[in-house]
Amino acid sequence: MSFIDNRRNADDPAAFKAAFGRFATGVSVVTCAPEGVEPIGVTINSLSSVSLDPALAMFCLDDRAVALAQFLRAGHFALNILAEEQADVSNRYAGDHVIPESDPTETWESGAPIFRNALSVADCILLDTYGGGDHVILLGRVVQVGYREDAGPLIYYGGSYGKLAP
Repeated sequence: MSFIDNRRNADDPAAFKAAFGRFATGVSVVTCAPEGVEPIGVTINSLSSVSLDPALAMFCLDDRAVALAQFLRAGHFALNILAEEQADVSNRYAGDHVIPESDPTETWESGAPIFRNALSVADCILLDTYGGGDHVILLGRVVQVGYREDAGPLIYYGGSYGKLAP
């Protein structure tokens, strides 16, 4: 069957999700630590580097997400790109957003929690927000980055986790 045989209107949410579910993405947990409340993390796959000069990155959150107010209040975030062995971390922050003290985190320049075992991290200061349909785009200036060379990425495709072939 060709894609032409399976064409649907983009206003059909199931078809839209199915079409974009064919795009393999990395999995990340975006974190922040607003003053006076517990640090949080949210599993996302909608993120991107934006610019090299200045170093900018962005991610998207549902505009109804309770966590959105905390990211705006914090004024910073860290994009923790997960390694292939971190599906449990992805699952945890897809539900409960509070980061327990038992999770191996530290803070860098922005103050956002950094997962020590992440594949890579972009530590960001929130610059601006933009409307994007039913989501909000949060743009940040990247102040520090870090990465591992001893692991591969956690991949999400068609509703399941995977990893790169050796």
